[in-house]
Amino acid sequence: MYGANVNRYKRNKVLLSEPGEILLALYDGAIKFCKQARIAIESNNPSQKGQKIGSVMAILTELSATLDHDQAPELCENLARLYDYLIDRLQTASTQMDVSALDEVTVHLQKLRETWGEAVRIAAQEAATGSQASGG
Repeated sequence: MYGANVNRYKRNKVLLSEPGEILLALYDGAIKFCKQARIAIESNNPSQKGQKIGSVMAILTELSATLDHDQAPELCENLARLYDYLIDRLQTASTQMDVSALDEVTVHLQKLRETWGEAVRIAAQEAATGSQASGG
């Protein structure tokens, strides 16, 4: 019963979240899974490593699939190439049990998360300023 309530809460939280919050949550999840995959590699647990790296790959695939190339073609093209590169590095980490490739992915994801976090913060400030200026 408790588990069902937690799952319902999580589902509602996602449905009610702003797109920027969802984006940051995806990056947070990918970073968390990278760290867990690193632990699995270090403890020689290939099954756990595969599961966690697969989760990171799924997140990166989703991020790539939802890029809006009509809105910002150059940015989206660069992000798509970066996501493809990160997936390639994850494949290297997985097949070779290579923590350095995994660490590289983690660093990139942390930088992306930091950058998008700042963008979301600025957008929220601008939205708040705009609604105050219009009397809302």
